[in-house]
Amino acid sequence: MLTFTAGALLGLASAFIVNAQAPAEGWDYIVIGAGASGIPNAVRLAERGNKVLLLERGGPSLYDSGGRFQIADWMKGYNLTSFDVWSMTPMAGRSRGDPSDPVYCSQVTELAACILGGGTAVNAGQHFRPPNRYWDKFYPDGWKAKDIFEANEEVSKRCPATYVTSTDGQEYHIEIYPVLKKIFQGMNFTEVSIAGEWDKKEKVFGRDVFYTYKGQRGGPLRGYYLDRPKNEHLTLQLHTKVDNLIRENGVITGVNATFNGQRIIYKSKAVVLAAGVFGTSPLLFNSGIGPKDQLELASKLGFNHYIPSAWIESPVGRGVYDNPTITVQIDHPAAQLYNVTDIYYNPQDPMKSQLLVNRTGAYTFYGRVLVMFWDIPVGDTIIGAQTICSPSASVDKRISCPWYVGEGILSNADVVYTADGKISWSGNPYFSDPKGLDITAAATSLRDFLAAGIKTDPDFKVVAPDPKTYDISNIESLKKYINSTRTGNNHWQGSTKLGTDDGTKGGQAVVDTNCKVYGTDNLYITDAGIAPRMTTGNPVWMIQVFGEKCAERIHESRKKGPVCIPRPPKGYIKV
Repeated sequence: MLTFTAGALLGLASAFIVNAQAPAEGWDYIVIGAGASGIPNAVRLAERGNKVLLLERGGPSLYDSGGRFQIADWMKGYNLTSFDVWSMTPMAGRSRGDPSDPVYCSQVTELAACILGGGTAVNAGQHFRPPNRYWDKFYPDGWKAKDIFEANEEVSKRCPATYVTSTDGQEYHIEIYPVLKKIFQGMNFTEVSIAGEWDKKEKVFGRDVFYTYKGQRGGPLRGYYLDRPKNEHLTLQLHTKVDNLIRENGVITGVNATFNGQRIIYKSKAVVLAAGVFGTSPLLFNSGIGPKDQLELASKLGFNHYIPSAWIESPVGRGVYDNPTITVQIDHPAAQLYNVTDIYYNPQDPMKSQLLVNRTGAYTFYGRVLVMFWDIPVGDTIIGAQTICSPSASVDKRISCPWYVGEGILSNADVVYTADGKISWSGNPYFSDPKGLDITAAATSLRDFLAAGIKTDPDFKVVAPDPKTYDISNIESLKKYINSTRTGNNHWQGSTKLGTDDGTKGGQAVVDTNCKVYGTDNLYITDAGIAPRMTTGNPVWMIQVFGEKCAERIHESRKKGPVCIPRPPKGYIKV
């Protein structure tokens, strides 16, 4: 059995992390953003012999990465922060006692993690491999399922998915699973191993799966970076804010950054953007790359210093997707309260001791028990529905099953600057498609699930939608409920789409099949923005695949013909 004592893991990663300033030049690649795609991309480029500088705006998160904040008093001496502990995931999204290390980017109106690991350091850790059909349906040649296979396998090897989070192999707080299993089986769903039978995503359910490492949070920070063999080709620098790219026409020569309050130009043969939908888009706007209206606004705000004749007009930020989320709550006597929000302040034994000493017990589990995938035919298309069910964290005898639609959704919005310089979105990304297909898929699937629950189990009592206010057997009534209560899920994708239709020539794609930004010679994007359409389930697996596959495509494409790098301009070209 594993036993953890004070200092057992201290220093594992510290030798790999640069706390002093890295050299300002001599890099083959600068990768901006150490999250779900940036870490795999930087590691894999370095493993191919390239000299890589990985820049991250925030500080460390996991204890083994140097994280030393968000540590409750009872955790001290056991090499854990809130980021490491699954049951403390809600706390990992809140800065505590260290204002110099904010978790989220202050310039972004949505939740965009500015911390080592990005969203994978603070999210719930669901880890769903997209089915082959997703790649074959939405991606161009070179990115079909057969082309992505090796990248998928590498992600599986370095960040495997599992439903067992405790190191003793035991499961905790799964009392609701048999209840829901009976309902879905009555609807002719098939129970599958979500990790092992990953290609089955139609009318299936199973145990929820996570990127777990020895009873605590894993993910790309662990699987790709902390557990890798030391590689002198890769340097990570934290607390580095990149403001814009330095370019001469389509050739990027470096980045303008701030480190420890000092303005620095880092020079490189190529630059990779992996800062996420709300990080990469403004970097491009600030560098004179994007839609005309955003370049004009960025200039007015003082962020874009390139003159209009140097702009590269491209549909950056256009047509971004997110999962709409619908609240669904059911009362059932089998459900047992799992108050994860109280663990930081009021942990209970024996769960506390089990976690600290052996990484076992209920506190190694976040509480998400069952996941379901379902294809809903609507109009001339198919839209994927999904739910993830958990025992309530606030009400005893209650089940929470937030309802989503994802793969195939049509509603989208645009990433934009606000008048006061924040980065946000405009339009309506939730249930706004002209034909109403997204909301029809959501209402139809929800109606059928609630009806099956009521029919199958006399103890199944619907709380939300409230049957006293809404007719839960009527699609139009459910649509009213959905429109009045829906929220987002922070799974943003599609702001810098990958494709063959060059966006600088009227198409929709921002990057080509080598992940290179159209209109440039040596600028690449690897984050969730390159997804042409919404993925199946939570996007972390897909984003890691982007990091993997883009590393391959970037390296191979640049081997065929190096870019001639001119001297960088002196300073900025003022408007």
